[in-house]
Amino acid sequence: MGMLLLALVFLSIALQIITRFVLRDPLFWTEEAARYLYVWMVAIGSADVVRSRSHITMDVFYMLLPVRLRLALQLVFHVAIFGCLAVLAWYGTLGTMRAHSVMSVALRVPESLLYGALPVGAVLMALRVAFIFTQDVVALIRGEVEDTGEAA
Repeated sequence: MGMLLLALVFLSIALQIITRFVLRDPLFWTEEAARYLYVWMVAIGSADVVRSRSHITMDVFYMLLPVRLRLALQLVFHVAIFGCLAVLAWYGTLGTMRAHSVMSVALRVPESLLYGALPVGAVLMALRVAFIFTQDVVALIRGEVEDTGEAA
């Protein structure tokens, strides 16, 4: 899905460049379409990064801890992140509902299509965090924790 959105962003921007500089008659909607697509790409991509545990981390001191303590601490982080994402999804939904009556300038679609990326992305990330939390709890209970030299 992310690659499709990236391709659509690229096509929208390329279309804007061609119509503006080659045809000298720019399309009015391409910049706004690219912005909407980009926001959705980031929201969906963030959930994928959570799934693969690829977010940037500062783990210098974290890596000095014993392996089981690192995993236990990671569980605390998962709960805190889940809570933040739940708040983000809640208030993002409220903002999206408020923005529904406002129309975008160029595309003439409800602004809620743009704002909706926030709660959707937050819910997708929260689901992924909950799944990872479950995996880590099972690993901790079963003792399937090994020191790979990487952050949990």
